[in-house]
Amino acid sequence: MNKILSLSLLGAGIALSGGQAHGHAGFQAFPDGSPVKYIEGKTVYPTAIIPHDCSEGEKHFPVVEVVVMPPQGHTLNRIAKPVSGQPVQVIENAMMWDWGTALPSMTAGFGKVETRNGPLHPSGEGTRAMVWKNGNLPGSRYAGFSFRVKAGWQTKLFPADACVNQAVYYMPAVQYCSKKKVEAWLLEPTTAFPSSTLGDPNGASPSVTVVRDTASNPLPDGCTSPETWYFYPSPSDIDQFLYR
Repeated sequence: MNKILSLSLLGAGIALSGGQAHGHAGFQAFPDGSPVKYIEGKTVYPTAIIPHDCSEGEKHFPVVEVVVMPPQGHTLNRIAKPVSGQPVQVIENAMMWDWGTALPSMTAGFGKVETRNGPLHPSGEGTRAMVWKNGNLPGSRYAGFSFRVKAGWQTKLFPADACVNQAVYYMPAVQYCSKKKVEAWLLEPTTAFPSSTLGDPNGASPSVTVVRDTASNPLPDGCTSPETWYFYPSPSDIDQFLYR
């Protein structure tokens, strides 16, 4: 049985923010807690979950806008496996592996949905961020932000000669709250999103894990210990497309 796309979160669990326990922003799983799985190359429908508002001590500020960055564009960096609280180590730029253009859904309680476009690959542009606006999400509620995207579009996600059986794509998200409060779910701070804005001071970002479809895209001969590759947007892309 081919395994395929699982939606997960680095450091999933409980984060302390403003003296209160909150869940990380992440992706919705099945009701029994098992990860959602899709076949490489299929159209997928992830749902990003924003589990709480912004807070400062006992003060709470409702979420009014959410921005999610899908895993596409020709400036993705291949990185070493992230370690909580440590700087991201870039291995190489990854100018390959196109995803289909992401299309956000309407979300109850948020009156406007839009996309921010930019380069997907050298020959064209598409969705680089999805924005849900005009909301009012209090701390007593949570919301899901769904979108459609194809996990493998113009080419296979996994090069035929690469001894790799899965790849983790981090998908940064930012929640903007009233009174200009911000929580950013990133692996590390950037110029636009300093440490004080991170939802988790040790670095946490929603991610999607794509597992190779070995039926149609088999591992190369001699590949007995396949790798997992990790991808994360460049800091400049995060600042350009997630900043309000």
